[in-house]
Amino acid sequence: MRAGVSKAGVTLGLGLCLGLLLAGCGDPLSDVPRYSDVPLADDAGQADVLAPDAPRAPVTDDAPQRGLLGLFGAKAAAATGDDDAPGRLPRPGAPDAREVSLGVTLPYGELARVCGVPNRKLGKKIEGYPEKGSQYVLYDSVPGTTTPRTFYLTGFKDRCARQFTAALVIFGAPESYEQLHYGPSGAELPVSSTDAAYEKVKSRVCRVRKGKPCGSKMRTLARDTVFVSVYERFGSNPRWKNILLHDGEVEAVDLKN
Repeated sequence: MRAGVSKAGVTLGLGLCLGLLLAGCGDPLSDVPRYSDVPLADDAGQADVLAPDAPRAPVTDDAPQRGLLGLFGAKAAAATGDDDAPGRLPRPGAPDAREVSLGVTLPYGELARVCGVPNRKLGKKIEGYPEKGSQYVLYDSVPGTTTPRTFYLTGFKDRCARQFTAALVIFGAPESYEQLHYGPSGAELPVSSTDAAYEKVKSRVCRVRKGKPCGSKMRTLARDTVFVSVYERFGSNPRWKNILLHDGEVEAVDLKN
């Protein structure tokens, strides 16, 4: 991921960020599948991209160093690790049920919890999703590199951060997801675990049938629901990990290709 922030939307902010970040070289995201590649209506949602600046820090197995990073802009609504009192734990068998200590490096594709750690020790804070009153905030343990390293997400009910290894992270709002999956080409797309989980979440919040857009309840749904696409490399990726977050929990994780 680039240690730059795509502010709000997939147009001017993203173009400006990439222009500053990649001046004089090819676009490493040119082959990365993302929601922003799909033509959207004027009122469509956002797919927000975060990626590092020019490489400068190698990835090691040591504990993350000082530094900060994050996701969309504004302060986090839920603090993580600042309160030792446990919150609501993940359900048994959940993809994020495992707990690890700060500094442990996970293989790409794995997700784990880091508990009892103040946010300031997670790395560089970027921003939060949604942009105002952020539910989820992303931190980069080694900002300023394009190689795989540990990222942390906060904003969960158990007050523990979620950790994963990646080189690029893309956030996709529900509006953007629905434009893609309920549009003309949506019927041709395979149905994955995160797709099925989204249908259930949308049904509860929006009170609409399967395969139908959320409609008037979208603002409510988008407050705490987001897709997080986790890429192994900074550049061409034939596959990527997709994580669906809702209401301070990990609803589903799957592998896209």
